[in-house]
Amino acid sequence: MLQALKISKSFGSTDAVKQLDLSVGIGQVHGLLGPNGAGKSTTIRMICGVLAPTSGGVLIDGIDLSSKPSQAKQLLGYVQEGAPLPVELLPIEYLRHTTSMYGIPKNDREKLISYWADRCDITNVLHKPIGNLSRGYQQRVSFASALVHNPKLLVLDEPSTGLDPAQSANFRDLLHELAETTAIIYSSHQLAEVEATCNTVSIINHGKLLFNDDLQSLRSDTASSVVEVSPHSIAEQLCGRDFITLDPNWVRCFVDSTDGEGIAAQVASLNGKLRLLKPEAETLESNYLRIISESEEIS
Repeated sequence: MLQALKISKSFGSTDAVKQLDLSVGIGQVHGLLGPNGAGKSTTIRMICGVLAPTSGGVLIDGIDLSSKPSQAKQLLGYVQEGAPLPVELLPIEYLRHTTSMYGIPKNDREKLISYWADRCDITNVLHKPIGNLSRGYQQRVSFASALVHNPKLLVLDEPSTGLDPAQSANFRDLLHELAETTAIIYSSHQLAEVEATCNTVSIINHGKLLFNDDLQSLRSDTASSVVEVSPHSIAEQLCGRDFITLDPNWVRCFVDSTDGEGIAAQVASLNGKLRLLKPEAETLESNYLRIISESEEIS
């Protein structure tokens, strides 16, 4: 449904996004992860046609966003970070404007508004000024406006902001249902929300794509151990990975084993020293932090 083909964006001499490829299909809730300044929001804005790429292109259901923007955006629903809305309007007025903007026939508008207001749990605030609503309600009004025309691609930028735990759980259920007919991009800083919601994920930093795969591949069922040994050559003989030099004599690394006695015996047989041995399961967070850390070292 979505194909971003080597999109780049430069602001003066600063390259915010660099040759990024991204593909999201029907059935996917695709997480977009990265630290502040990684290029996530710039990527989202290019996908939604808010920013024009410096190079590369975006296709939505095969339609080129740059050459046929109106046709492509007809297939797109976009919830911006913070859900900026016209605070002077009532939600019902805003949703009527949205249905009009998307060219929905007049006879269908009220029915669609009623349906999505119910699905997004805003029926009881449709006639209250948006500016008087809580942040969570404003976020849900924004969801309804993005869904009222039944988009084929839904783009969400920090969508759980302002939602309480129960609302977040209901929102996740709605997204999983929508994914049956919709491709969904979910950009967030919240790893727990991404883990609970998404089935595929991309990680970017400094505008570069670092990882793009199933979410499960970022979660390992294989536990490992973190060890600190001396001298450095011992870590290599343990087949360690992700080395961190602590000082001229000691190094920390991960060993793909939780057999503490075996690791200690191997270090002793090599005439090495061991001062830390701790089993540690690899999680989404630990793998995410490792990928980001490695990208910082390279840059």
